Amino acid sequence: MSTTTTPPRGDRDFFTSIEAAQEARAIADARARRRKLLRWSSPVVAVVGLAAAFLLAICGVVLVGERSYAATSYTSAAGQFGVLRSVNAVETWKPHYNVGTSEYSSGRFFAATQELEHALTLVPRAPEGEPPGRDECLVRINLSLSYEGLGDEAARASDHPMAISYYDQALAMIEGCGSGGGGGGSQQEQESADQAQDRQEQKQDEQQQEQGGEGAEGEGENEGENQGGNGEDEGDQGEDEGEQGGQPSPSPSDSEGEGGEGDPTPSDSGTPSETSTMSDQQRELEERNREAQEEREREQQEEGGGSGGGQGW
Repeated sequence: MSTTTTPPRGDRDFFTSIEAAQEARAIADARARRRKLLRWSSPVVAVVGLAAAFLLAICGVVLVGERSYAATSYTSAAGQFGVLRSVNAVETWKPHYNVGTSEYSSGRFFAATQELEHALTLVPRAPEGEPPGRDECLVRINLSLSYEGLGDEAARASDHPMAISYYDQALAMIEGCGSGGGGGGSQQEQESADQAQDRQEQKQDEQQQEQGGEGAEGEGENEGENQGGNGEDEGDQGEDEGEQGGQPSPSPSDSEGEGGEGDPTPSDSGTPSETSTMSDQQRELEERNREAQEEREREQQEEGGGSGGGQGW
């Protein structure tokens, strides 16, 4: 009876063939490579995971801001979009654009211009001599509308020069973004730019007309005041002449008393007694006229000065 013995098994495995040993060696090498690759790729995987979480957070904030804007909660939308100003490294102009648009919609035109002017410095610009692109026109149109809002506020305050200045800035900003300028953007955006440009030009013309009308009115008032002052001076001069040198004009009775009876012709001259009698009557008539004139002057002075045309005896 014979027996078959096998070699003792220790820590190492024994293979029945060379092929089995080679296969086991290949499996071990593949496992080592995977472990090494996992160690080197772990930081990359972590970074990618963090970036994905970051982008998801940004998308969430943008979504919340858009919902607030759609619900006309413009102040809340501006605050939510403002969170992204320092964290959006891809399109840095968009947070400022969204904040500025929200500020404009809430009526805070000056704050809107600050944000949109910053967005204009960050948005991709067209080469010199070429019409602006779509993104640039989006910023330009809203910035133009913000300038227009400031011009409307100045117009309501009757500050016509300031209103005209803001309308000038609005027109200069929107230039090239309309249908005639060749700027980028959809047809609806170009039509919106055309409407804004026409409206701003009309407001500018109205302010220029009102400014010119007020200037002419002011000159008319100054001329009226000067003419009124001259009229008052002439009236004062006339009163002074009436009080100082304006004596009553001779009345018919004065002429008759002085020339009819006081100046006898040679054919009327008679005896000395008749001449003396006529002289006495003439003196009496002159005395009465003088007394009447003095009384009339006293009455005129009591009443505040005469007109210089009183009736005599």
